[in-house]
Amino acid sequence: MRSERARDEVLQATADLVAEVGLERTTIDEIAARSGVAKTTIYRHWPTKQALLMAAVQGCLEYTPTPNTGDLRADLIACFDHFIGASVGSRVGKMLTSLLDGAARDPELDRLLRAYMVDRSLPLRTVLQLAQYRGELPADLDLHLAAALFIGPISYRKTILREPITEEYVAAIVDAGLQALRAGALTSR
Repeated sequence: MRSERARDEVLQATADLVAEVGLERTTIDEIAARSGVAKTTIYRHWPTKQALLMAAVQGCLEYTPTPNTGDLRADLIACFDHFIGASVGSRVGKMLTSLLDGAARDPELDRLLRAYMVDRSLPLRTVLQLAQYRGELPADLDLHLAAALFIGPISYRKTILREPITEEYVAAIVDAGLQALRAGALTSR
């Protein structure tokens, strides 16, 4: 139990620091000081700062189950529920912005962030694949490109424009994307 509590303290301290001072200025020394956990213990659980940073981000995000109501539009909208109303200025928003910036200069962080993003897009790709199995979408649909069709505009609005994601915006993106997918615009070639 003590080890679990120390682990949680380190993750919370890491998340707070990244949100407050950014990735570059977050140090293991400061994490240890703020959490009250020895650096040796921190390194025992996370061999690199990058691994600790990714664990802290993942710990802050809500698990998003794969919706499967049989209604493609509703399931696609549900995939983005966690974006609606979430602020870029929130702790998680600040952390992700800092991680995206850091990944541009750090190959290990870039690799971890890419793996994380693939994992986070899995429910969306699964929803699209289930629609393929039901015959609602073309069988030769490029799932990665199709997922990007939905993720791109939402991520752009949130991260680049720093504008809120509303239910209406998600519905508009889903409707436009579905129109393109049903027209066969993203089939494998």
